[in-house]
Amino acid sequence: MREKRNRSFLAAGLLFTVMALAVGPAAAGDDQAAERLGRAISFQTISYQDPAQLDPAPFQALHEFLQTAFPLIHQRLTREEVGLSLLYTWKGTDPAAKPIIFLAHQDVVPIAPGTVPDWTAPPFEGRIQDGFIWGRGTMDCKGILMAVMESVEGLLAAGYQPRRTVYLAFGQDEEVGGDLGAAKIAALLQERGVTAEYIVDESGMIVDGKVVGIKKPLAMIGIAEKGYLTLELTVRAKGGHSSMPPRESAISILAEAVTKVQRHRFPARVDGVTAMAFKALAPEMPGALGFAVKNQWLFGGLLKSFLAKQPATDAMIRTTTAVTIINAGSKENVLPQEARAVVNFRLLPGDNVAGVTAEIIKAIDDPRVEVKPVGRPREPSIVSRTDSDGWRLLTGTIKELFPAAAMAPYLVLGGTDARQYEGICDSIYRFAPMRLGVADEERAHGTNERIGVENYHEMIKFYATLVRNSDK
Repeated sequence: MREKRNRSFLAAGLLFTVMALAVGPAAAGDDQAAERLGRAISFQTISYQDPAQLDPAPFQALHEFLQTAFPLIHQRLTREEVGLSLLYTWKGTDPAAKPIIFLAHQDVVPIAPGTVPDWTAPPFEGRIQDGFIWGRGTMDCKGILMAVMESVEGLLAAGYQPRRTVYLAFGQDEEVGGDLGAAKIAALLQERGVTAEYIVDESGMIVDGKVVGIKKPLAMIGIAEKGYLTLELTVRAKGGHSSMPPRESAISILAEAVTKVQRHRFPARVDGVTAMAFKALAPEMPGALGFAVKNQWLFGGLLKSFLAKQPATDAMIRTTTAVTIINAGSKENVLPQEARAVVNFRLLPGDNVAGVTAEIIKAIDDPRVEVKPVGRPREPSIVSRTDSDGWRLLTGTIKELFPAAAMAPYLVLGGTDARQYEGICDSIYRFAPMRLGVADEERAHGTNERIGVENYHEMIKFYATLVRNSDK
């Protein structure tokens, strides 16, 4: 889950005010599974924006550990290395049945400098303490990777043989874009003619708590991702001494452009995935809010205004704008010859990279400001189907194991590996039954990342049940 992502796991903003709320007993499990996850956490499989910083040794050590920890998988499944990524194939008995694919990624983000003393347990120790497994990657997303492996190993031990072929695809670089991992695995499967029934990846979770009065926990299933665009604004001007400044300088011209960009808000829209989410949750919403959601034809404007008040909910209804970098000048008495700003946009489905770029150029309306995309822009993802067998299998399994939970689709604000697989599947779902409590929103890329031991066993049971249900 990159920046993840910006990523409020409350994701979404459907007005989530989280409070702790239990959903029933945990699935049975043993401490050995938790210990294996702790061991996986100890491998510092860190991704960096600069590829030169990558150390392959921890990835290779993790691969060796997986072979030891899951002997049946490595005896009975086909294992392929795609660079530092892994692809496992569990051949099904029915060649006519479409396969299913479980995604996860091996890489994690670095620890923020100076924050290690703030951790309850060292971030790469994988300590089990106070009912939690602590460490970088427990939530994002070695916890998912290991739960999938545990579920398959358990099914093999029970003698289970799937009807559908099952793929396990574990990328190496999701946190920095997935170009070397998920993209190459997806291309390989596409070359082989694979068309999946459904794909399950990270991001959506079970929000344990209330959503403005909703008394149920919520299983949020990501069915689309916002697009991504970074624009660089550059102004070049004559330098000189600050004692004889011109009326305008590179900095002042850039500052005016940045102000125009910041003030230019893209229009709010309660449509698409967000409208689907509200439709699913409307029966659970009490009072005036529920009435407004059910009658958007009358109260749509008020609803947009309400959602726009909070960053998390505002991001669900518009393409967002964030000025993230400004560079200019090197000495207090020297006028810089160049000033530069970087602005990041997250594109709502329905918007596109070319259109947003053109709109920003128009808003700046100054030929002295050069505007160009940098990095790797990406369009919003496809919106996955909610009328497919894959959707029914996933939501049916959630309902079976978490009967107290309400369910809703939602729009993922950040990015995942899932979007790389659009060429082989139109039913791609971003969900893992990881419980998100009031104190957990910022843990995934922050300090004290952790997962409950009981919750981890629930996750293992979930993936095993989903495999079985998919064969019915």
